[in-house]
Amino acid sequence: MRFDDIEQDPYDVDPDEDVSISDDASVRMGREESAKSGGDHRTLDHLVSAKGGSYDPEVTSILARASTWAYSDIESFQEMMKNHGIDCECIRLTFENEALFVSPYAYLAQSRDGRLAILCFRGTRPVSLITWLMSTNVRMTPFERAGSGSVHGGFARATWALWPQLRRFLKGMLEGTPICRIFDDMTTPLQSCHPPAPVGRAAGPRRAARSRPEVTPRRALEALYITGHSLGGALAVLTAARIYTDSNVEQLRDVLRGVYTFGQPMVGNRTFARMIGKKFESKLFRHIYRKDIVPRLPPCSLGSFEHFGREYIEKNGRWMRGTETVKQVPWLVMYMVLGVTALIIDQIPNLRWIHLPVSWGDHSPWWYLRTSDKIPPGSEFEPTPAPHGD
Repeated sequence: MRFDDIEQDPYDVDPDEDVSISDDASVRMGREESAKSGGDHRTLDHLVSAKGGSYDPEVTSILARASTWAYSDIESFQEMMKNHGIDCECIRLTFENEALFVSPYAYLAQSRDGRLAILCFRGTRPVSLITWLMSTNVRMTPFERAGSGSVHGGFARATWALWPQLRRFLKGMLEGTPICRIFDDMTTPLQSCHPPAPVGRAAGPRRAARSRPEVTPRRALEALYITGHSLGGALAVLTAARIYTDSNVEQLRDVLRGVYTFGQPMVGNRTFARMIGKKFESKLFRHIYRKDIVPRLPPCSLGSFEHFGREYIEKNGRWMRGTETVKQVPWLVMYMVLGVTALIIDQIPNLRWIHLPVSWGDHSPWWYLRTSDKIPPGSEFEPTPAPHGD
């Protein structure tokens, strides 16, 4: 549908008309809209009502899917979210500066009724040299103010670059503004009249793109989840840290239900973990699949880093609460070689008896998705989700 096919601006409200919608009526209307578009309100209601600070397997399943499909285009990401119970509007947020080795990439999804938002960061793209350089630019930098510790320089610059644009969308959702309305305010009319192609105007090097224009949420944001795989998990953690240090978005702290990461590397030193991480560590759930090498990086030889939050490891095909926090590997080159060797060994049945301490093969988002949601092989591409209970 094109904008010029719309006879009336769906965001227009008569200022002389007294409009009052109860919370129950608003939820009911959101469910009706979700049902018409193929969504399942049970999943949406569950994510909105889930208690912050409590680990939730169903939330893990949804966010593992989001983190996996963040590597696809925006239309595929949105369709997969819809197929699994979250009918939503999506925008793409990026920032690129090759000289600074900065290239973060994220999808922000807002439910049709406006109650739920999922911010999903994409991990390192295999074909992108810039994202690899961003991940390996390990030299630490202070996190915002003195005494708050130091963080991975590449991760920090990527987070800071995207934050001004992202903050505008998050604050708008707190006020009940549809993200497409915000998007339109940031783009030229010509470009916003050609949905669903994700084309946006750059403000400096920043770019935003949305998927389609017709969704009109009626409620303010009630639940926010932040997620990501690999590099995406690191950016998710640092974005949560920004929420807890930026006084302009204090209200977001109340609606942040959880930060779920998959194969996330360490982001900061012990001081950062103690000073900033403790503010939201009860909402941070880190998942580590078997001997995945990335959660053990950066190595000790490149600086002292430390994880925080709750750690979940794969055991017998399920996520179990870890009893010990994973530590850094000692050296980079040696363990990178071991990780690649383990990947090769895993492809050869006669050599699988050889056990190495780390593996690149265990880092694939495929394994995180399969562990988070018990599904038959290939069903992650199906148009309908595996059934969940009410």
